Amino acid sequence: MDVHYTWIGPPPTDRQRDIDEPKRLAARVGTGVKIYFWCLDAQVAAYTRDFAAHPNVTVRGMQAFLAGASKTAYRWYYWYKESDDWAVAAMTDILNWGLALATPPSYRAFVKDAWSLFLMYTWGGYVLDAGVGPHGGGAFALPEPTAFMSPSLTQDDALMMRRFTLSRLTGWQAQGDVTLNDTRADEVCEAMHYGAADDGESEMCPQLEVWMLASPRYSKGAWAALKQYCVVWKEMQQNNELVSANAPQVFRYLIAGSVYNGLTHGNNGAVPRTSLWFCQNGQNGTVEVPTLKLRKTYHGSSAH
Repeated sequence: MDVHYTWIGPPPTDRQRDIDEPKRLAARVGTGVKIYFWCLDAQVAAYTRDFAAHPNVTVRGMQAFLAGASKTAYRWYYWYKESDDWAVAAMTDILNWGLALATPPSYRAFVKDAWSLFLMYTWGGYVLDAGVGPHGGGAFALPEPTAFMSPSLTQDDALMMRRFTLSRLTGWQAQGDVTLNDTRADEVCEAMHYGAADDGESEMCPQLEVWMLASPRYSKGAWAALKQYCVVWKEMQQNNELVSANAPQVFRYLIAGSVYNGLTHGNNGAVPRTSLWFCQNGQNGTVEVPTLKLRKTYHGSSAH
């Protein structure tokens, strides 16, 4: 099974923000778990040195991986289950946009969100923010995921989502539903120049988080989440709305809605409780996942 971390940019001065937790996890996981640390190609050598004492960590360059995925030996039809050539191109566009001089560095957090969904479908396993690592003593193990999964800050329903179809977007009718925060669906659609969101069904769910995701490779849930994120991003790109005063909030609603779409895919609009890790607040700006003995430490956006 594979575990993925990602850092987009040069190593920070405070190594708690990028490598301390991955190192702790590498020292705790048992055999059979391989950790991939994804970074920009220019930082591969530096991060390889950082993880030299951890043979179960492999450092990979994001740009080199995407370039390889577009070549004949890695054609999407051969490597993956869907006909998804466009998704490689979309992820390449998203990464290039995030690195462009005109894009605020803080927006790289949204690039990482897209990359997490991309890895969940194409690779599978666990995707963890750099601030997520093991805590507590005793035996530690990460179970093999059997469905697309995410953390939840509540066990009770606390968030209203809207499920609808982008009926006025050419070609979307055959692609499936979109799910977004009910009070913000129009805001996301406005950023797409779509107009007001179509009418749809409102659904309640627990308070979802996206700093950790898990999925078996090729799961339909991961595909539904990735597809929604990339389609909305592409529409925003075509309408020159990727950088604006409202864009950061739009991206935050988009990743949460995309994850919800993946969680509920094929389950009649409900989140299976077995697809959620229920969390509890820890100390000093942390959230703990007791069932996995993992803890998330909030350091702020990795892009700053």
